[in-house]
Amino acid sequence: MNLPDSKQPDSKQLDSNRPDDERWLERAKALLDDSAENLDAATLSRLNRARQAALATRRKGPSRWAWSAALAGAAAAVFAIAIGLHHQGGVPLGNPPPTLQAGDIDVMTSEDDLDLAENLDLYAWLEKQPAGGPSG
Repeated sequence: MNLPDSKQPDSKQLDSNRPDDERWLERAKALLDDSAENLDAATLSRLNRARQAALATRRKGPSRWAWSAALAGAAAAVFAIAIGLHHQGGVPLGNPPPTLQAGDIDVMTSEDDLDLAENLDLYAWLEKQPAGGPSG
């Protein structure tokens, strides 16, 4: 408040002028209840007609908000299931890896077969040669 200094209330005056909150609320509630109970028949009729008109305009069935929430919930559930299956390995991704045979392990652990790996260029060249051998 911008009152002149002579009219500025001090803090003691503000505290003494403030009503007790609980007492003030009880009094306000009692006054509102009393005014609602003592309405005349014409006012009650108008209120009832307004209420019935408001209820009649209300949409039947679920609202747009309810459909949106249901759709979002369903999408979240599908997403959660997909992630759960992916982490458990339930969703195969492409072809399954080939299984190792006993002979494959022998080749991988044998020292003799390392010579084959060193001469891959030779084997690739031989594969490209005609079946009858080099002619020349």
